[in-house]
Amino acid sequence: MINIAINNHKLIVKDETLKLFNWEHRTFFIVLLDFEEDKEQCQYSLSDKNNFSEVIKDVVLYFEEENEKYEVDENVQKIISKIKKQEEDFNQAKSNIDKNVSVSLTDSFKRQLKPYQEEGVKHFLKISNGANFSVPGSGKTTMVYAYYNQLKLQQVVEKIFVVGPYSSFMPWEEESKECFGHKLKTVRLSGNNRERSYFQSTNYELFLCGYQTVVNDLRSIISLCEQHKFLLVVDESHNIKNINGVWANALLEIAPYAERRVILSGTPMPHGYIDLWSQMTFLWPDNKILHVKAVYQNRCKDENQQERIKEDIRPFFYRVKKSDLRLPKQNFTREKYELKPIQAQIYSALSKKLISDLDLQIEDRMKLRQWRKAKIVRLLQVASNPALLNKYSDEFEIPALSADGTSLIDLIDKYSKFEEPAKFDIAISLVKKLLSEDRKVLLWTSFVHNIKMLQIKCNEQNIPYYSIYGAIPKDDSADVYFNREKQIRSFKKTNTPSLLIANPAACAESISLHTVCNNAIYLDRTFNCGQFLQSLDRIHRIGLKDQANYHILIAKSTIDETIDRRLEEKEEAMRNLLEDDVPLGDYEEQEDVTTEDFEATVADIISQGQK
Repeated sequence: MINIAINNHKLIVKDETLKLFNWEHRTFFIVLLDFEEDKEQCQYSLSDKNNFSEVIKDVVLYFEEENEKYEVDENVQKIISKIKKQEEDFNQAKSNIDKNVSVSLTDSFKRQLKPYQEEGVKHFLKISNGANFSVPGSGKTTMVYAYYNQLKLQQVVEKIFVVGPYSSFMPWEEESKECFGHKLKTVRLSGNNRERSYFQSTNYELFLCGYQTVVNDLRSIISLCEQHKFLLVVDESHNIKNINGVWANALLEIAPYAERRVILSGTPMPHGYIDLWSQMTFLWPDNKILHVKAVYQNRCKDENQQERIKEDIRPFFYRVKKSDLRLPKQNFTREKYELKPIQAQIYSALSKKLISDLDLQIEDRMKLRQWRKAKIVRLLQVASNPALLNKYSDEFEIPALSADGTSLIDLIDKYSKFEEPAKFDIAISLVKKLLSEDRKVLLWTSFVHNIKMLQIKCNEQNIPYYSIYGAIPKDDSADVYFNREKQIRSFKKTNTPSLLIANPAACAESISLHTVCNNAIYLDRTFNCGQFLQSLDRIHRIGLKDQANYHILIAKSTIDETIDRRLEEKEEAMRNLLEDDVPLGDYEEQEDVTTEDFEATVADIISQGQK
């Protein structure tokens, strides 16, 4: 008789008759399932698997097809029973999708759900383990908390475990207060104290964890899930899109130990249908919606399979589109101005240099891309603030402009002594006007050095301000006295008109300012449309108190005009993407400079030179 057992974290298949050691069985165990053979012990063994479910499922199915009789120990029997239960749950979930369910929120849940949010909660209740692919600002966190509330009332779960980017931690904490009337007792699994937090797990209800921590603390998190009944949430789940990625693999190992699972993303397919496998498999790990990885990879290469893939996942996700939010129309004001004399002289010199360098032969595609990016960033810098040209750009990884034997470098070096960029004058004037009207203001710039110069200007003119950029620690675990979260909280809580200065790279995701601020100024912008749209959404979301107003500063006859036109073209395409059932494309990861952006810039420079 064949025996299947789990001993000391090893799955062992033992057959003292040695029948299992012919070439056919050896191929199955060694080649297909990666078992180790030990003929002296009459067994095959597989080590270091936190979850043997999939392997046991394959082995049992194989023996049944081969009409081989087998016995299992208690540990394996538990897994087999769990597999059968999940199979029943999976079939039940699919059959529930067309049923009517009701959301019966009790007094313990304080927030009033929008109709489309209630539908999202109903979808979770029907499908048990589901995805929400709604657009940013639609209230995905609220929908999850409402679902969690229902599960707690039914005693299905006890706690909630959220894996996401660090920027999402504060919103999850703040939203818990809005939803339940008090903040859930929360622990952030980060820093040196996280091991202690696992042992004190009974003290907490909301667990917040970064993706890398999941990889580092895999066994501790699995142990935690074995101790408590969790709703496990992956926020911004496109971060586990890589079908062979370490983050994805770690979460797939943890998934079976959670009572319920949810994924959240506005853009589940940044690069294509291949990105769906890890996300959907996380939801139902033992009943793969998209089936075996290798088979699915081949399906993704066949364009005819794409609609079929959508149909496969359709029952398991819910999506609110941008149009469903019915938000008030945004108001855009473009403030156009002339460059100051020295700034115009520098811009003209760099524009001519770009045109004259077009004949350079750069065969390496990567080097060509970097060369184009550098040229564009130079123009962005001078149109915004020529003083940026002699600083290394951490944002775009572009070195300071080097001397080339001309007097241009001397002019740039001494620029701040002769002139202040026109944009700074206009921006500060506009900020003071809006503050005098008792408003809070958000000021965006792509360059950290601009933020530091604006800080100096604000100090000189007694303008109350807060600032966020890459070098500022993300949360209290890094620096309790000065960090991004503290800056955001202070800006939101202060009763006086004030300014928040930020760069999109540090502040465009997972931050909501719409309840306190409805005016944003753009000192400068890049060609990155995804980042631009995300920044717009910081003050244009559900629950905004007034119309969102955007003041865009544009230097005449510069790259600012090219960017403005290109962003309008890209925005239309991106908005169409956001109206799709399952958006194929990336709302967040955009190239800084595409070939089309570069060519449009060159064409505009030539056109402006002919005027």
